[in-house]
Amino acid sequence: MSDSTTARRGYHHGDLRARLVHEGLELLAEAGVSGFSVAKVAARAHVSSAAPYRHFPDRESLLAACATVVVGRLADRMAEAADAAGDDPVERLAATAGAYARYVAEGRVGMELLFAPGFHEPRFRDLHEGTRKFFDTLLPLVVAASGSDEFAGAMDLLEAHVSLAHGYATVLIQGSYPTAGRRPEDLTALATEAARNLITGERLRHAAPPAAP
Repeated sequence: MSDSTTARRGYHHGDLRARLVHEGLELLAEAGVSGFSVAKVAARAHVSSAAPYRHFPDRESLLAACATVVVGRLADRMAEAADAAGDDPVERLAATAGAYARYVAEGRVGMELLFAPGFHEPRFRDLHEGTRKFFDTLLPLVVAASGSDEFAGAMDLLEAHVSLAHGYATVLIQGSYPTAGRRPEDLTALATEAARNLITGERLRHAAPPAAP
């Protein structure tokens, strides 16, 4: 019996669900959310088009399972980057932008997957919990780095920080800027520096005395 035959039987009788999520992530990296379908994932996993429905009742359920993996990996990557950056709150938050950009550049999927239509339903509890973990990882770092005593100011920085990290990765992987010769660590450094500048600017803004009337 060939290895491929054994693997294919494993998909049916072993952890088919995990295999479908793996192939779904690979498909997302190649085709994006718009090119994602259950039939394409089934073909990649070498199973019948009906087989995925034993684990996922519809496209959104399979897509949500993929999104749950992505958001969990992102949260872990950012937490690791912050810890490796030391004690300075600006550096800790800036490092998460580099980690996010690198992950998106490597996996070619990020926040756009988390906010795909239809994920607000209660049945996507695992994804909702993963998304909370993502923001729970970032929010204390943002509060510490913001230099603002106001929660609204921290939320503004959180939104800008995530947008910067995702935007930086997206324009590079889509070819909007020249990328010849860039390595993942180059992208990490560029996104981290951009985030550092953003955070520093926000801290200076909050530290400045109010303008005279």
